[in-house]
Amino acid sequence: MVKLSSAGFDEIIKLAGSFVTENQGVWDHSAWLEFLAKVQKMGVEVSNGMQSNLGELLESMKRFYQATASTAGMEKAMKTIARDSVKFIKQQQGVWGHNEWEAFTQGVRENAVSLTEEATAYLGGILESVRTFYAILPPSSSSSSAQTEKKSVAKPPAKPIKPKTVPKKAEPPKSVAPDDLTVITGIGPALQKKLNQEGIYRFDQLAALTEAEIEKLEGNTIKFPGRIKREDWIGQARRLIHE
Repeated sequence: MVKLSSAGFDEIIKLAGSFVTENQGVWDHSAWLEFLAKVQKMGVEVSNGMQSNLGELLESMKRFYQATASTAGMEKAMKTIARDSVKFIKQQQGVWGHNEWEAFTQGVRENAVSLTEEATAYLGGILESVRTFYAILPPSSSSSSAQTEKKSVAKPPAKPIKPKTVPKKAEPPKSVAPDDLTVITGIGPALQKKLNQEGIYRFDQLAALTEAEIEKLEGNTIKFPGRIKREDWIGQARRLIHE
């Protein structure tokens, strides 16, 4: 697996934000190759897996950019969001709850842009993509970076949460092809893979999720409280079933 230095992690997120704003949310294959070349010059091995992660990061930023393109000072706003996303991920060590998420979005509203419900959902997508890169930092690097970001006053340790298991759903019959879940806003290739691992392959399975299943998926698999409802995955899935 490719490992990143802490500096490399920071620079990739910054570079991605600049790339999206410079191209105004639209780019061709040549621009994509130039972006990859810049990443390689940073000393990062651009493997197939890394390319997939980078592509998902750019797509998440593009969706946010397009949702807030009319905002004045968009370039500055994207730089702020890229910087604050890195800081947030390090502070939370890649794990956060609803209260931390609310505090983060409030900070974005105060320092960068006013957020619509749609833009807020896309901002969550950016954090998910940034977390992917944090996960490939060397353990010593990620832990030391997080410690330097945290305040000197120690917080009481969080009460350990007993892991919950999402009930596995049966794989679709061989005669039924799985749906492309990435057409649902908020689900990228990485999340689709996670959903598949939980036995979710089709729109009708998403549309039929119960409240209990949603809570377990968000807690154990997606690790982003409130995301399924906020991005209306169930509503989107139901509309796609009837198309």
